[in-house]
Amino acid sequence: MKFLSRLGMMLAGLLIFVVCFYAGMSLTQSTPKVAKFVTGINNWEYEVQEQTAVYYSDGKKIGNLGYKREYSEDFPQFMKKAVVAVEDRRFYSHSGLDAKSIGRAIYRDILSRSKAEGASTITQQLARSIFLSNEKTASRKIKEIFIATAIEDKYTKEAILNMYLNEIYMGRGCTGMGIAARAYFGKEVADLNKAEITALVGIIQSPEYYQPDRNMEGLKKRQQTVVDVLVEQNLLTAEEGEQIVGQEINFQPYQQNMSAHPYYMAYLASQLEEMVGEQQLYHGGLRVYTTLDSRMQKAAEYAVQKQAGTFASRGITAQDVALVSIDPSTGRIKAMVGGVNWEKNQLNMAVLPRQPGSSIKPLYYAAAINEGVIEDGTELNNKQRSFNGYMPKNYAASPDTTTVRQAIVNSYNVASVEVLNLLGVDKAVNYLKNYGITTIENQDLNLALGLGGMTRGISPLEMASAYCIFPAKGKHADYYTIDRIVDSKNDIVYQDRSTSKEVIGSSAAKTMDSILKDVVSYGTGTIARVSIRSGGKTGTTSDSKDLWYLG
Repeated sequence: MKFLSRLGMMLAGLLIFVVCFYAGMSLTQSTPKVAKFVTGINNWEYEVQEQTAVYYSDGKKIGNLGYKREYSEDFPQFMKKAVVAVEDRRFYSHSGLDAKSIGRAIYRDILSRSKAEGASTITQQLARSIFLSNEKTASRKIKEIFIATAIEDKYTKEAILNMYLNEIYMGRGCTGMGIAARAYFGKEVADLNKAEITALVGIIQSPEYYQPDRNMEGLKKRQQTVVDVLVEQNLLTAEEGEQIVGQEINFQPYQQNMSAHPYYMAYLASQLEEMVGEQQLYHGGLRVYTTLDSRMQKAAEYAVQKQAGTFASRGITAQDVALVSIDPSTGRIKAMVGGVNWEKNQLNMAVLPRQPGSSIKPLYYAAAINEGVIEDGTELNNKQRSFNGYMPKNYAASPDTTTVRQAIVNSYNVASVEVLNLLGVDKAVNYLKNYGITTIENQDLNLALGLGGMTRGISPLEMASAYCIFPAKGKHADYYTIDRIVDSKNDIVYQDRSTSKEVIGSSAAKTMDSILKDVVSYGTGTIARVSIRSGGKTGTTSDSKDLWYLG
């Protein structure tokens, strides 16, 4: 049975090979003109795109995103031959689609019952690199074939190979062999020896996997495969192949180019990937105008470094600091710092949820004021007691009764839980969601929420956005950092049109704004007092693991 099954699969593979061969011959002979028209290649000319540029709100440049790239007019003959031999041995005889390779790949995949071999030609890879994403779907493959056929009809083989060698992603943030030669060897591409060239050709197949600093053994095996192919095709003698494989290669250590504001730039990149896609972002040509204020960002980074430097002397055990500044009226992110040292910790603490502690209190107090449940001077029971089994306690001497204002100013826990209980947890959660908080779990629907007890917590970014409702007279604008995106033709790819909505009345917002100013004037937030009148709220979790200030 196993023999018959294997024989059946072989016959099926052979049939598919024949079908693909004739379909491919038909496609490449009859469709180039149609493909050129449909894909728009007729009106397209190749040019190396610059990296995506990012700008502050004042128009000054922050830095670049995407792969490093530059145009090389020519490449060593040995490199050209090696790339063709390994990546697409029938490159000079097909018209963009290699039906034999497709059939062979399908046949071998059937035999191995897995995707054992690829079948994309150099031209297909080029089409994918410039125009498409790497998603593995049938529709993307069809587009790839049409674009490759159109490219073949418009350009010579030498021009296509040159484009490919300038566009292929090579790892280490590099696009093209010219940049790769400098990144891996500190040399110009024309000065590479054959050992270095065969190593680079090997990297093409899987740039991240064959990184020499992480997988030298795997890269050497891949180089051996490349050399074996070149010997098989009589581009090297067996003796030359042995000499190349045995030659020591001196790779340059990888030095990542640190951009300004790395936490912010990483956050921005993630936003852009969702907005325009990885292919358009990393292949360059875009100009991204952000909401970031250059002076505020510089001040924020200085403040983070300065505060972190005082932790030890102040007995603070926290390991990192994050800071976010948002324009209350628009939601524009003006500054973002996700940590003290990017090289040691790439986690952006500004966007990761943390337990909010008492900093959550003003958010549901505001809801209760807005609902008419309490007023500024409402008297609250602050005496320790059980709320259906939940027993909050105050951590300092406190009166048995207090007003709403004094409960917030002094951050009394029992009185605060009473307010949440009066308002209702479900109603409080609805308000929190309207404030833009997205990390509330079903397990959080209990009175412990009143003291910041949550499954995941809330990120500093979402907390800052929620607090904006107080100076913004009850209106909430979703935070954002991308103002507009312009492509290489000066066409606007994206333009922000954010709006705000009222989430609490202006009277409730005004009352809470007044109370928060008292918090800073003579309450728990006096340490944050500055020369101008300001308001805010502190928050502390168990064992001072998380320390907050929002204002």
